[in-house]
Amino acid sequence: MCYKYAQRDGFHFVVDVDIKGFFDNVNHAKLLKQIWTLGIQDKNLLCLIGKMLKAPIEDKGERFVPDKGTPQGGVLSPLLANIVLNELDWWIASQWEEMPVHHALPSDTYPNKNGTLNKGNLYKKLRQSKLKECHIIRYADDFKIFCKTYGEAVRLKYAVEEWLMDRLKLETSKEKSKITNLKTGYSEFLGIKFKLIRKSGKWVIKSHIEKSHCRSL
Repeated sequence: MCYKYAQRDGFHFVVDVDIKGFFDNVNHAKLLKQIWTLGIQDKNLLCLIGKMLKAPIEDKGERFVPDKGTPQGGVLSPLLANIVLNELDWWIASQWEEMPVHHALPSDTYPNKNGTLNKGNLYKKLRQSKLKECHIIRYADDFKIFCKTYGEAVRLKYAVEEWLMDRLKLETSKEKSKITNLKTGYSEFLGIKFKLIRKSGKWVIKSHIEKSHCRSL
């Protein structure tokens, strides 16, 4: 999807927002409320998850009960991470993909062969408005947001940083968060570095495995 947005769809600017110590700073009360809102309302199960979050930690001979964060290496931690940031996915989607369209027609959407809903005609109408198109690609706490202009990327970066703090109480790293122009520099995602290069009059993806991952393999 990263390659598709950059190469085929013309999203040449990537917003990277780094969350400081994500797994160590998940707000317990907010997380349990999100689980409940998702429809998981079995009180026994929620009590069990709460006990897992409060499992004592021993560090340098000292034992304490955490008041935030998910268990390091815990089997449930990746799933809980996705529940926490699912709200971010939907907030980004609300800025474009799920934005209501005035005067929408039944024919504006139709099913694809794979069963998904094709919203191509709705998006055409949205592009005629002043809305700025953006898309998020996320894996656990690592995510990228694709934009078409630098100005849009700057505004979205600050909006996401503010939203994460206000809504999820998650602090971001000013040093590690950045905006990349894929036409002039590489962006890294899940061990893969990629950028755009000019070839036969078109911008095409060039990618390779990050060197540090090559050594570990």
